[in-house]
Amino acid sequence: MPFVKCAKHGRVYDDAKEEGCPLCIQEAAMPRVPGGAAARSPDPQKAEAKGRAVLLLLLLALVIGVGGFFWYRSKNPPVSAQQAAYDSLRALAAEPRVDTTRFTDPDDLTPIRRARALRTALGSIVSTSRGSLLGFPEGPVDTTVTDRAAKRRALAYVAFARRWHERIDAAAQGGTDFRYAPNTRMGPQMANVTNYLGAALSVMRDMVPRDVVRPRAEREADLTAVGGYLNSAGTVLSNLPR
Repeated sequence: MPFVKCAKHGRVYDDAKEEGCPLCIQEAAMPRVPGGAAARSPDPQKAEAKGRAVLLLLLLALVIGVGGFFWYRSKNPPVSAQQAAYDSLRALAAEPRVDTTRFTDPDDLTPIRRARALRTALGSIVSTSRGSLLGFPEGPVDTTVTDRAAKRRALAYVAFARRWHERIDAAAQGGTDFRYAPNTRMGPQMANVTNYLGAALSVMRDMVPRDVVRPRAEREADLTAVGGYLNSAGTVLSNLPR
């Protein structure tokens, strides 16, 4: 008998005319994932749109990253090794240096007078040499060059630097420590004065190297720093006895 009943679907079909249960044949021909062949072959337009979106996100992230980097650098400029050395020297000059075995008598006004004299001398050096200091072009100082103009400038700077340091040394030869014993009446004030004048001296010695002229911007910054230290010392000294 040619008629057969499908065990799965219960459908009766002519085995002589059909290769099997029509429903079984239909299921076998259907794709095994939802959506069939269409799901395995994505829409080209959707794929292109997705690619553009990913590219746009990458570009946006790049712009944000680069912009953030330059913003950070504008707010936090890198500190050169030379400038870091200058800052370290200034901080070192502000640290206490005193022989605790020898203190000035609390009623002795000599340290105050010596501090006033040193402050005045340093201020005079800066005020009378400011124009010359800022006038030199930056760069190495080479007195062996053959160009006459360059050699003349180099010799002028060497002479200026020598005179600059000689004046500083002469001003500081009387000492740079003006402290009183701890817990004395003028002890805290003169400790501050000693720190201010020590920092000013450190900056002044650093700003005029003998073998190179530093950039003008650095010289201007150092002059401003020295002025601030001297003004701070003067403010404290103005409130002390003469």
